[in-house]
Amino acid sequence: MYSIRTLAGQTAIYGLSSIIGRFAYFLLTPLHTAVLQRAEMGINTDIYSWIAVFTVVLTLGMETTYFRFSTKEGLDEQAVFRQTFWFMAGAVGAFVTIVLLLQSSILRAMRYESHPEYLWLLLLILSGEVLATLPYARLRQHNRALQFALIRLTNIFVNIGLNLYFFLLTPFLAERGVHLPAPSNPVLSIFIANGAAVVLQLLLLIPVLRPIFAFEKKGIDLKKMLIYGLPVMLAGLPGIVNEVFDRQLLKYLLPVETSLEQMGVYAAVFRLSVFISLFIQAFRYAAEPFFFKNAENKKAPELYARVMELFVLVSAGAVVLLSAFLPVVKYFIHSKFWDGLYILPLLFVAQMLLGVIFNLNIWYKVTEKTYYGITISLSGAFVNLLVNATLIPVLGIMGAALALLLSHIVMVVVSYRLSRKHFPIPYRVNAILTLIVTATAASFLLFQINHLIGKGVVFLLAFVLFYQTERTEIQTLIKSLSKK
Repeated sequence: MYSIRTLAGQTAIYGLSSIIGRFAYFLLTPLHTAVLQRAEMGINTDIYSWIAVFTVVLTLGMETTYFRFSTKEGLDEQAVFRQTFWFMAGAVGAFVTIVLLLQSSILRAMRYESHPEYLWLLLLILSGEVLATLPYARLRQHNRALQFALIRLTNIFVNIGLNLYFFLLTPFLAERGVHLPAPSNPVLSIFIANGAAVVLQLLLLIPVLRPIFAFEKKGIDLKKMLIYGLPVMLAGLPGIVNEVFDRQLLKYLLPVETSLEQMGVYAAVFRLSVFISLFIQAFRYAAEPFFFKNAENKKAPELYARVMELFVLVSAGAVVLLSAFLPVVKYFIHSKFWDGLYILPLLFVAQMLLGVIFNLNIWYKVTEKTYYGITISLSGAFVNLLVNATLIPVLGIMGAALALLLSHIVMVVVSYRLSRKHFPIPYRVNAILTLIVTATAASFLLFQINHLIGKGVVFLLAFVLFYQTERTEIQTLIKSLSKK
């Protein structure tokens, strides 16, 4: 239980920085959805979906590689950090060079021939985020959660401050005859704000980078590093494609005249599921080093099982809460995007299952069988692409939401079946399924029912069932936290 409390404490610190920062950025959603037209929201989503994909590619699995080998006996942590960082930096440099050489063809394929600055800012943001990955990982590895949080929050608040400058301050002063420098293109303003914040973030992380110049200590063998890390990247690539490539399929499978608008609607509604993803992100920051540090513990499987169950309990409760308060939550996006709200229950459940997948996948990381991650992610990506290609032309954004949910279900099943064979973890499957099914059913009912009393009944029944399913675990956790 002490280990669980430690994980809870770390999750709280990482979560606080993540939730405060991301929620502050989320508060810009009403502003962005009010200022941007539906097609402009689509462009914004398009660029960031490519950033998400290539962030996974260019990190090359080095974050997980660093976590795994920096804690191994006989290896020097600083040397491992140096090796993984320089390898990643070389990949970033090569990628940027190739893209700039081929930019005319790339811009034509992306349909942005008249806006090369979109591509340049994409490269700036992408490079900065990738190069910051390992310094942040090192802070997590050394339990320097406060420093991690301060730098992350600084990055986010600079981004937010520049957004407020571009979209509120400059128009306000312009009406009074004072003209400050600002792009006339609102999409470009968002990219510039993010790019400036990313550069500042790298400057703040420079002290963490000191070991990259210490060459006197020998690190891990390059071949061993690649054998471990590249499968992690390949496993993560189908996963991120699973998460964001539906935007690209909406762009290219729907009619040209409406595709960017529909992508913008999908992206705006997807932002309402950010609360679930916030918890998953905060949990991941704390859980990954926690899982590895406890990998040699004889009771690790039981510990991992308890962590999974507590995660599902909390995320299921979050799904029901968000669904119950959707009449309020929906005002975070402009009303011109509300015609897409009907896909939200699917997105909520899909986000919850994404956290389940992260918990399940720890088996192949601690056993160094990372190549199985490729099988798991490819299974999900295959279903995602197949369902998207089939349903998007017919159902539009509903097809994309269904594809996301079905692909996550497939990955959960595949990962669980493989873990039973290679690293059995005693999950209480019936309890976990009860929590997930209850949250799913409650979310759909709360979306369909308009009467306040009916919503209240569904809400209360869901939480009663949660408590009945996890009564012992909840009581144990409360006692433990109260002692702490």
